[in-house]
Amino acid sequence: MSPSFDDASTQRRVSTVVIENPNSPDECVLYPADATDEELETTWVTAEEGDYVRPADRR
Repeated sequence: MSPSFDDASTQRRVSTVVIENPNSPDECVLYPADATDEELETTWVTAEEGDYVRPADRR
């Protein structure tokens, strides 16, 4: 049986940081809160301001 996304054993906490860019859209970076230094080099997602919405706005 495959683990579900609700399975607590497969869930990881996510941290965020906003990078404010004076001459371009700000960026939001999401990464695992418990990531090692090595993981942080490759395990992250970034989105520019305007490319993402609040989940409540899509419901």
